[in-house]
Amino acid sequence: MGKTIKIGGVGKSPAIEKVNRLNAISSSLEAAAVLEKKVFQSEQAKAQERLNKRKQIIEDFAISFQDKNG
Repeated sequence: MGKTIKIGGVGKSPAIEKVNRLNAISSSLEAAAVLEKKVFQSEQAKAQERLNKRKQIIEDFAISFQDKNG
């Protein structure tokens, strides 16, 4: 049901118009879902990359967050 339905006669069928509106809504929701997936996957990859870089800096410079007095 991803394609617009057209009739050959003059005028518009309310049933066909409703199906067409539902298809448009469905297509919009699918597009939003794909966009959301791409955005969040990209952000997660960037966040993981930043986390790995921070861990590497901690290791390279022997940074410790332990309390030396405790």
